[in-house]
Amino acid sequence: MPVPTASLPLPPGPVGLPLVGSALHFIGPLSRSPHTVLTGLAETYGPVMSFRPGMAGNFVAVSSPAAAREALIDNDAALAARFVPDVARAMAHSSESIFFLPSSSDLWRQHRSTVAAHLSAARSLDATRRVRERRARGLAESVRARSGGGAPVVVGDVVLGAVLDVVSGILFSEDVADMRVQGGQMFRDLMVEVLEDWTRPNVSDAFPFLAPMDLFGSRRRVSRGLTKLYKFFDEEFIERRLDSGDNHGDLLDVVLERHAKSELTRSEIIKFFTDMFLATGNTSRITVEWAMALLLKHPDKMKEVQAELAASLGSKDFVEENDLDKLPYLHAVVKETLRLQPPAPLLPRQVVVDGMSLGGFSVPIGTYVLVNLWAIGRDSTVWPQHEEFVPERFLGNQAADFRGLDFAYKPFGAGRRMCPGLDFASRLVPLLLASILHKIEWRLPAGMVPEDVDLKDRYSMVLELAKPLHAVPMFKP
Repeated sequence: MPVPTASLPLPPGPVGLPLVGSALHFIGPLSRSPHTVLTGLAETYGPVMSFRPGMAGNFVAVSSPAAAREALIDNDAALAARFVPDVARAMAHSSESIFFLPSSSDLWRQHRSTVAAHLSAARSLDATRRVRERRARGLAESVRARSGGGAPVVVGDVVLGAVLDVVSGILFSEDVADMRVQGGQMFRDLMVEVLEDWTRPNVSDAFPFLAPMDLFGSRRRVSRGLTKLYKFFDEEFIERRLDSGDNHGDLLDVVLERHAKSELTRSEIIKFFTDMFLATGNTSRITVEWAMALLLKHPDKMKEVQAELAASLGSKDFVEENDLDKLPYLHAVVKETLRLQPPAPLLPRQVVVDGMSLGGFSVPIGTYVLVNLWAIGRDSTVWPQHEEFVPERFLGNQAADFRGLDFAYKPFGAGRRMCPGLDFASRLVPLLLASILHKIEWRLPAGMVPEDVDLKDRYSMVLELAKPLHAVPMFKP
């Protein structure tokens, strides 16, 4: 007979100080990234532990496969909402955002259905294959054109442009990475500007009473950036499409048809497109950049994946999606990268019902739950050589699948709030990575050796390299 949650104890955790709670673990000169702090604390307090960062409420961190399954599957409906950071309230964005709406929201369900049907469904992915291949080829051509001079490129920057053009090709049937918004600022730079503040830790989230003061100006900067993005999407795409009456059969046509039926407002459409770019552009770029850093750090793995590309593609100039099935080692590299460096290391949820429990502990309504994917991917009881980059562990390992039952490997999450772009990303990321590796040798900038590649991370809401990766491409026809 189940034990009533009222009689269950609360999860253990570090004793908080008055007012600041556990915040001193996360801030100050000796602070570390939240996912590493929580991983260390879990070694003391267990895989279900509580903490209070400042005055933002009570949090519970989940750090084992079993506890993650219980949170994301057994308690999926109870964890139906998400923590909303202060910057997401800028321009009332969170009130109509697929990221932050509760899963009980009709708008959230409509957006999820749209993404599933028109971005991630197998038929839609097949229909947009040429878009991805054209932009991947353009990326390869751009990198090859910059080879030979010995000058390094910023890997993340060149990849981001390709990703944004893939997304815009699917949404709008045209590129945006080189289009300029009002004031002469390039769209890509505006996206980066918004993302930097959107994902940066903010004192207002730990101490909500400070939010009205916006001490570091994060919300003001995000508001300015979102205003420009909203205007860009509204004038450059929505208004122009409505005026032309053209029908391209893309996602813009789909949502405008719903708008004509009063099923979506213009504001909801604009924020939906903003979310698509913010999420898809950043996470795909981050994964490719991490994979390249890990390969440059481990030259033997780089040689292995490039040998596979050469053997499978031969004299073929560019990679196409149907080539990816012949590249198991490349896929293993991507999977191992996601194990070590999941783009979203902490999955945030909020308890919306009474009576929930995790790991034998009561988790009251209103509690924020963080599933620590970074810790789970490095669990030494599950992963041999858990800190090492070993793509070979995924060769022939059918259990380690993005949608599988193995909760030791869930880089895209699980349950109703699983990343809706999983299938899209699982095609795009390997394609982009293969495109910049095929017939291109990469060298480190002068004076650097593999041991110098810096794998320190910089946590915000996503997990980036602390220092952007610079490398020198050498085209080998």
